[in-house]
Amino acid sequence: MREELTWRELEGLHRLYKGKSIRLKLMNNVYIKRVLYEIERIIDFKNGNVNIIEKQEGFDKFFEEKLLCHYQYYADFFEAVGIEISAKRKYSEYVLKSLMLIHKNKEELKNTLSTPHMFSSNFFEEKDSKFLDDNKQLRKDILTILGVEEFPMQSPKTQQWRLVVDCKDPKYILLCENIDFLKDPWLFRENNIELWYLGGNNTKKLEELPSEKIKYPIYYVCDWDYHGLEIYTRIKKIVAEKEKQIKLLLPSNPMLKPINSGKHHSKWRKEDFSNLNNTCFSKEAQDLIKILIDKNKWIEEQTIKPIELILNQID
Repeated sequence: MREELTWRELEGLHRLYKGKSIRLKLMNNVYIKRVLYEIERIIDFKNGNVNIIEKQEGFDKFFEEKLLCHYQYYADFFEAVGIEISAKRKYSEYVLKSLMLIHKNKEELKNTLSTPHMFSSNFFEEKDSKFLDDNKQLRKDILTILGVEEFPMQSPKTQQWRLVVDCKDPKYILLCENIDFLKDPWLFRENNIELWYLGGNNTKKLEELPSEKIKYPIYYVCDWDYHGLEIYTRIKKIVAEKEKQIKLLLPSNPMLKPINSGKHHSKWRKEDFSNLNNTCFSKEAQDLIKILIDKNKWIEEQTIKPIELILNQID
């Protein structure tokens, strides 16, 4: 529940920690109202004034133990990139993690900067291509992080980049089709997994990558639909040409979704085995793909648990 706190609410609680009361509508947040107000009873409305929240005994201790590190992590980030630390920004945890990923890869992104709509589609997949149109402050902060004045009017003809989340002692590489794994990399780092993202259908960057850059066993996690698996067949060929190997992670107890669920647009082909190259897949993978095709289902990448699948691999 703590992750439902926006930056605005974290900053408000920090101001309360530094003072005695605050004029901010914090009770609209489920975590604050339920945990801090109803269960812990460490905040309350000022007597006779519901527009002011006062801290109670135990608030400072709770904030120091549960939230101060969380707050300071993002406050240090804002300070490092030159973004004002204020309660004006109502950024969710999802947006904050996106900003940190953009900063981590800013040099790579600056060289092939796309239009704001294309940038939204790449980095805010939970939203839509017009997300930055409706969030002027966020758009401004992204430009500040990248060190540019404005997004270009047109995307470059070759928008090729590779985003990487490093870890201190890598033993494996996980190539993701979806960018969201890179926004929450802590468990991957703890398990010596280096994360790569090539922008979905972007395989050209992998073609240009020197084979010596692939230093560790490489695994692939993706949506199990036509597009995700077709991209994998191309990536497998590219990796093989570099005399390396890549393993597709086979989901355990997969959650099958209807092919028309949500905003999902990838459809199975009418040809045999959906016109996929079956030699690229193990017998177990082929069996699962046939089930998906027969039932007109797919498996979403975010429902797959890649860490345990990698660690359970038998070489």
